[in-house]
Amino acid sequence: MTYFCFQTSQNDRVSRISLTVGEETRPMMWKGEQPDDNVHAVLFHHTAGLVFLEETRASYGPQGSYRVFALTGRTPGSGRFEAIEVPRTGALRTLGRFDLDVRDPTDDQADLVYTGKFLYWRRSMPASLQGSGTLLYAATSGLVGHQIGAMQNSKDHGPLPEGLYTFFTHVDPRQNSVEAANQRGDKAVSNPGEGIQFLPVGGNGPVFPDWGTFRVRLTPIQGNMYGRGGFYLHNSHKGYSHGCVEVGVNADGLDFFSGLLAYAGSQPRKAKLVLRVRYSYPEQGTLGRTLR
Repeated sequence: MTYFCFQTSQNDRVSRISLTVGEETRPMMWKGEQPDDNVHAVLFHHTAGLVFLEETRASYGPQGSYRVFALTGRTPGSGRFEAIEVPRTGALRTLGRFDLDVRDPTDDQADLVYTGKFLYWRRSMPASLQGSGTLLYAATSGLVGHQIGAMQNSKDHGPLPEGLYTFFTHVDPRQNSVEAANQRGDKAVSNPGEGIQFLPVGGNGPVFPDWGTFRVRLTPIQGNMYGRGGFYLHNSHKGYSHGCVEVGVNADGLDFFSGLLAYAGSQPRKAKLVLRVRYSYPEQGTLGRTLR
């Protein structure tokens, strides 16, 4: 017999999972009770668009076979997650299932929420992006070896500390174009100004690849910063940071900063947007799919 469970409580079978958009489950398992239970001849299937699935490990050992995976809420709604047998002959057969509920975060303060592997733009988005689906962008924070929520207190190594932050939505007039940023050279990076900043770009791409081509400074307004500071959202694609949030693209390939620039040019707009940082659990990984 095979069944779904959490890795930390393998005797408790899962019948329902509830998530918010961007929230990731603790590691889950599709597990066999007996050593000869074949857990690998199944396909995982779920209601389309409801969650992201990341399978991380599998075992074929004599003490039993299992597959380890995690789910992340993608779009509000309800549905099912199933393990479907692929037989040599005959019809497909469902061997296990559980119900799924995904809801929008209940946070009256935050326009955006960073959950560890995704940045979710949940409200106050530009009109050009409204109705285009959930704005859930791949995101990464922290250095390699320190990319878990519990290491947020590690200065220059761990991910962005949990709490509330604001950032200005105007374009910094000193760096309002690639040309202006290029003219400033190194001063473009040392500029402590607020607002969206263009960064220098050369013939081979970003002049400062650790930063990328755009950034916006974060100001903490709530939470324990552990003596840390100087945080930004920026669009490099190296797969790590010193505590900033490296933001990539969403499932449709749209870059976060293209949307933010659209918002900066729209009316009406808020002078500042509020970002909530909240990890799903202490061991939540903070390496999103930004490396390319």
